[in-house]
Amino acid sequence: MKKNSGYTIVELLAVVTILVAVTGIVSALITQTLRGSSRTNITNQVSQAGNYVSSAITNSIIVAENVVAVGGDDIIDCTQKPTGNSIELFVSQKGGSITYSCSGDTISSNSASLIDTNRLRVDSSDSSACYFTCRQQSNDPYTPPVIEFGFTLTQKSETALFDKRASAPFNTSALMRNYKK
Repeated sequence: MKKNSGYTIVELLAVVTILVAVTGIVSALITQTLRGSSRTNITNQVSQAGNYVSSAITNSIIVAENVVAVGGDDIIDCTQKPTGNSIELFVSQKGGSITYSCSGDTISSNSASLIDTNRLRVDSSDSSACYFTCRQQSNDPYTPPVIEFGFTLTQKSETALFDKRASAPFNTSALMRNYKK
């Protein structure tokens, strides 16, 4: 009698097929996980930048004493709810006025950009993508105005891959606590 100590070709093909299938599944899971991680990092960057801009503008609104202009037009009060892509606030604590504006691909404070324009941009696809609105009760110009503002930040990316792009809208409002008519 002869001993068979080897494997048949069918057994080897079955093992190779199973290994190829397992390798394909594992590599797909790893790729998906890495893409998800990359997408999360990009989304966090956009979110942090937007929260910083919102916080900076909100802090200025809270300490402002008056609204000087909205959209480049001088105003007396906010009973007519003026809206525009810029707002000028008078803040005596900081030594004068501060102008926030949406121009091109950025939001600026007295012409200094509040975002890293190498990585992010303000969505300027339409005029309502970045705005400032001042409102007060229509019958009482002595009530403190509420300033609403909003913008959409988008990750600058050279690639068309979905996991390399992120965009987030930011909308908020703040009450002028130091308002002086």
